[in-house]
Amino acid sequence: TEELKEYFSQFGSVQRCQLPFDRDTGFHRRYCWIKFSTPEEVQNVLQKDSHILEGSKLTLRQQTRRRRSQRKNQS
Repeated sequence: TEELKEYFSQFGSVQRCQLPFDRDTGFHRRYCWIKFSTPEEVQNVLQKDSHILEGSKLTLRQQTRRRRSQRKNQS
C-alpha cells in the first residue's frame, strides 16, 4: 500500500489507498482504489500512457461515483 501511495503521489494528493486482500490466500486481489483530492489530479494520472510499479504494468480505470440511494437499490 505504501508503494502505491508513494507512486501515485507524484500526480497529486492521495487521500486514500485501499488494497484488498483475499482472506483465504492472504494475497492481494490484484486491484486497488486510489482516492485523490481533486478531479484534476485524477486526470493527471489518466493522461500518462502507462504505469509500471515494481515491474508490473498497472491498468487504470476511473470509477464513477454512485449515490447511496443507487447502492441500496442494487442490493
